Amino acid sequence: MKYTTAICACASLMYIAPALAQDKDEAAQATQYVSGGTSTVTMYGLIDQGIEYVNNVAKGKNSTTNAFRMGDGTATSFFGIRGTEDLGGGTKAIFDLQGGFMPSNGTSRQGGRLFGRQSYVGLDDATYGRLTFGRQYTMRFFATSFINPFGTGAQGLTTLDNGIANARADNSVSYRYFRGGFEGGVNYSFGRDAVNGDPASVAAANCPGQTTPSNECREYSAMVKYDAHTWGVATSYERDYGGTSGTFGGLTSPKLTDSRFTLGGYFKIKDAKVGVGWIRRDDEGIKTPKSNLVWVTGTVPVTPFFYVDSMVAGIKYDNSPNKALVLVLRGEYLLSKRTFLYVTVDHIHNYGTLADAATTITPVPTPPAGGSQVSVIAGIRHTF
Repeated sequence: MKYTTAICACASLMYIAPALAQDKDEAAQATQYVSGGTSTVTMYGLIDQGIEYVNNVAKGKNSTTNAFRMGDGTATSFFGIRGTEDLGGGTKAIFDLQGGFMPSNGTSRQGGRLFGRQSYVGLDDATYGRLTFGRQYTMRFFATSFINPFGTGAQGLTTLDNGIANARADNSVSYRYFRGGFEGGVNYSFGRDAVNGDPASVAAANCPGQTTPSNECREYSAMVKYDAHTWGVATSYERDYGGTSGTFGGLTSPKLTDSRFTLGGYFKIKDAKVGVGWIRRDDEGIKTPKSNLVWVTGTVPVTPFFYVDSMVAGIKYDNSPNKALVLVLRGEYLLSKRTFLYVTVDHIHNYGTLADAATTITPVPTPPAGGSQVSVIAGIRHTF
């Protein structure tokens, strides 16, 4: 009886084993199909920290002071996690999470968001372009970034236009197309700024939109760009719609808008790069809405390890005596491909009742109305 049972059990296993193996192979194939191809996840970021001297800081009604403090000079510090998955046929799934922070005290930027710089997911196809969803740069950023060596740092264009360092929109759908040196793109946001932060912060304007009627808190932008590596041109248009009485920045109604048209380009002479740009802005949230911001930049490699960046920029408000002129000079000494030391100087002169500061390190140390100011920052920058 025992032998009969054993023989029956072996026969049953011989019958079942091929079926189990087939099921296992089918499950493995299904898992491979669902998970796609090769996946990569990368952690990256930038840390910039320096010591700043700034003069002529308004203090009280009729007095000024000078100050020494810490802050990031050439770029805002951030960390990021990005990933891709090869889906085959030239298509990839992509995501990017970027969080800004203050190295001097460890606090977060962009209104306290965890991933306030960017937070998106989408598809990237070699033929049809890139489609992404989430918080991300508007098209204006891509039109100005390659002609602005001072970027989102504390000095330069950011002192004249607070939107230079905050060209982002929440709840947005973005499409970019690449072909050779050509790039085009559009962005649309259903609610451009969902965070209610400090009224003085342009990165948390309390304009959530989404379920609201009409154009409340919407944003749209478009960009066309061509980069031949020895010269390039770009143009963009962006419009932000206002929200409610609780929205910061003066755009307290959907009938009020903030629009920017940008145009610029660059050319190279040997290893030196010269850039020019123009922003025509109509900000209906302020008393003198229309303005022109123009700039000229130059980057010269003195040696393979030492670079000099310079900028002359000016802003003028229509039908107003308010204007400002900015001169910036920066030297960078490369210790490696990822680390460099720098010294950067910004001088601003205001006219009329304008009181723009020479630095955007918070708290912003504004000079007296119509006054001038100098900011000097010496620091170190490391990317990883």
